[in-house]
Amino acid sequence: MDWITTANGLIALLTGLCGLIGTGIGAFFAIRNWIKLMKQKSAKEVWNTIMIAADAAMEEVEHLEVYGGDAKKIAMEMVKKTCEAAGLDISAFIDQLSAYIDDCVAFHNRMNEANK
Repeated sequence: MDWITTANGLIALLTGLCGLIGTGIGAFFAIRNWIKLMKQKSAKEVWNTIMIAADAAMEEVEHLEVYGGDAKKIAMEMVKKTCEAAGLDISAFIDQLSAYIDDCVAFHNRMNEANK
């Protein structure tokens, strides 16, 4: 009779473990998807912060009376330092930042030409 009780206990234990493993796997995938969504949201937030820093940096560089590639280098370094101080890793956004600065400068130049 003891072996039947022991076998029933082992069966219940194994069934419970299988349920826990299934729940754990489901929770793992749910958490992984949640983290993925949070990273996407935070990437948008990081980009918004980078654009604000870039706008401020371009305005500062404009007052320095530095032009061309040097002005862009200075602006990019200012943005990098600002974001670094804020604890943001912008390495994935460098190309996007460069294009953003180029677009802003081109827009500014077109507006100046139109106002002449």
